[in-house]
Amino acid sequence: MKVLCYSLVLLILGMIASGHGFKTVPPPDKQAYRLHYQGSLLYAEGKYRQAGSNFERAYRLFPENFSFALAHGLCLGRLGDPATAKTVLEKARRMISPTDQERQQKLALATFFLGMSFSYADRYGEALPFLKDAIAMQDKMPQKSLLSVFYNALGKAILLNQGRNSHRSNYQSLHYHVHRRDMEKAFAAFESAVKADPENTTALYNYRLLADTLQVGSILPEADSTQARRKEYKPTFINMHKTIISDLKLNNYDELVFLVDISGSMVMEQVVCYGADRFTAMKDLCLKILPEIDTSVALGIGTIGGVCDSPPDLWFQAGGINRVDLRSKLRFLIPDGTTPLLTMLLRCPELFTDNPQHSKSIFLISDGANTCREGGIDICEWASTLAKKGIAVNVLTFLSTTSDNTDAFAEYLCLAENTKANIIYLDNYRCRLEPFAFDIVKTCQSKIPPMEKSNCLGGSVRGLWNVVVAE
Repeated sequence: MKVLCYSLVLLILGMIASGHGFKTVPPPDKQAYRLHYQGSLLYAEGKYRQAGSNFERAYRLFPENFSFALAHGLCLGRLGDPATAKTVLEKARRMISPTDQERQQKLALATFFLGMSFSYADRYGEALPFLKDAIAMQDKMPQKSLLSVFYNALGKAILLNQGRNSHRSNYQSLHYHVHRRDMEKAFAAFESAVKADPENTTALYNYRLLADTLQVGSILPEADSTQARRKEYKPTFINMHKTIISDLKLNNYDELVFLVDISGSMVMEQVVCYGADRFTAMKDLCLKILPEIDTSVALGIGTIGGVCDSPPDLWFQAGGINRVDLRSKLRFLIPDGTTPLLTMLLRCPELFTDNPQHSKSIFLISDGANTCREGGIDICEWASTLAKKGIAVNVLTFLSTTSDNTDAFAEYLCLAENTKANIIYLDNYRCRLEPFAFDIVKTCQSKIPPMEKSNCLGGSVRGLWNVVVAE
């Protein structure tokens, strides 16, 4: 009997150690986020098979991660496997929690990617219902740049949904016959895309091409081809603070702590469109953001700089400094040292109250990866413990999305995702703030092929155009 009991104890301990029999899923480590980030870069470069390998490995490490599932599913569609893509993406839709504040946005993205997975397989008829559903969902949300991408994809799907009437002749390569009524429906979709985002150059191209083909006058001032006209819509650096507050939902928190990077690297790189270094740009942005934060939000501040064991230059609990003094402290900040990011993050919970009813966020502004090891602590694993304390980590980074910045973005991704927050980065040359979560959506943009009037079926059949099929 004693032997039996002892064996049962060992079995239970073994289950605890291995995780069997328990529903709690450990968070992915940094390697999964590295794979996902590198896959995103490869995908944007059109290296889909290499990207697919990275996405699949990240997904297998942590299939419960919504972003990993989206990327893996979309890439499967791009590689010609819409059936498996549908399985992955439908599973992703089912695992979105009913209480997730981003539920509707996530549903819209997963539905759109379902549509795209069929579009990439030239199964446009199957793609259309998903694309239309995604548009209906996205239309109720503030991210109009995404809505523009969705409408552009819809227009192309409508135009190319002609798989049953491909044709070849002695003097023409394989092509589709497209009727004017389909072109007009596609034109309406491209028009909606331009209205949603006048900066969507792909949608503008498609809109103008169909306008010329159908010989209809442009009715959108946004479609004026002059550069001077389009500059009216280009966001300027001075107004970016409003985008930051909106995209990161900074006014939605009861307590907000600015955690700003003052390391030496911040003065070594320029924000080209602003004509100043990152450190100056960071301070100016913070000074513009402060007056826009609701007075009901308790503010605090901490700095990342110095060396691994040095005290921070600024360290004030949320509500522990008034806004006049906070503004003054920001104005007179000076650069100092390296980037002990994890060291400061480990201390950050002390900058918030113990009130469990308060929503709390760290607003991290940085341009680098962690430089100080803290006893081998994995930053991604630690982020999940921060989430249990109800503290989100919203990130603004001046780093560009390149392979050189893999470590930094892997850290930012796991910090933001594990605490249900967001990342935005500065596209330095276009002088725009971009949500990193939507980078892969932007790859779904494509131009329509040129068209010509068709005489294949004789002069008695009117209103047909030819669209050449890539072979």
